[in-house]
Amino acid sequence: MRVYNSERGAQWLAVADLVYLKGEENYTWLHWTNGQRVLVSYTLKRVEAKLPSTWFIRLHRHYMVNRQFIDRVEFTPAGVFVHLATGQALPISRRRWSCIRKELIFH
Repeated sequence: MRVYNSERGAQWLAVADLVYLKGEENYTWLHWTNGQRVLVSYTLKRVEAKLPSTWFIRLHRHYMVNRQFIDRVEFTPAGVFVHLATGQALPISRRRWSCIRKELIFH
């Protein structure tokens, strides 16, 4: 995936190293395995269309995750969360949980 970083200019980063994405209005933060965060001026929906759907799961209207980094799912009074191998915990929306559960079971 080619991304633009203002410090380094355009660079190629492997999609396999993309841990998760966080959408914020018309921008999306890409979070990589090396801890690097890159802000791109595309909506999460637009970035989602460019990624392999077999690798990534939409958790929430603001979050997508690379399924290879999912460590576990936790149920709390505050909601359902995916814990990643990199240490982050991301929320799963109630509306998407039934579909995500099926995807994770059959994966």
